[in-house]
Amino acid sequence: MKFIVKYQLISWLPQLNSQVWILGIGRCISQLGIGFTLFYTTIFFVNQLEFFATSVGLALGGASVAGILGRLVASSLCDSSVCGRRRTLLLSATLSAIAAAILAATNSFALLVIGNLLLGFGQGLYWPTIDTVITDLISPSQCQDTFAVMRVMDYVGLGVGILRRC
Repeated sequence: MKFIVKYQLISWLPQLNSQVWILGIGRCISQLGIGFTLFYTTIFFVNQLEFFATSVGLALGGASVAGILGRLVASSLCDSSVCGRRRTLLLSATLSAIAAAILAATNSFALLVIGNLLLGFGQGLYWPTIDTVITDLISPSQCQDTFAVMRVMDYVGLGVGILRRC
């Protein structure tokens, strides 16, 4: 009886490549971590390092602007024969790790801005490239289901992470 119930619960999920499910679970966990820290970033920089709230907001917003630039660059890099998808993802991970180290060591507003610009650019490199990698793993008929699963995993992770902190 337990097997039948388990099979019925799994049967409504799309039949996708196992690599897609692993990536989806990883994205869910990543977004969960972002949700945990989302609110506390601003509070930390304002209360602990005594930066002005407006300045912190502008510095954090700079990551979004840098992310736009990163997306534009990634669309060229991931399809080029010189760089390709793998090297673009490695560049994204490297820039994001450097940005995390800078943000962890931040004690001045300039470092906060630099760290957020690098982080935004690194994340901007990631999103178009990973979506391109996903399309390499699936057939065209699975595209809609796959990207729906990816977005659900992203938003479930982010939502649970934010709710966990409330």
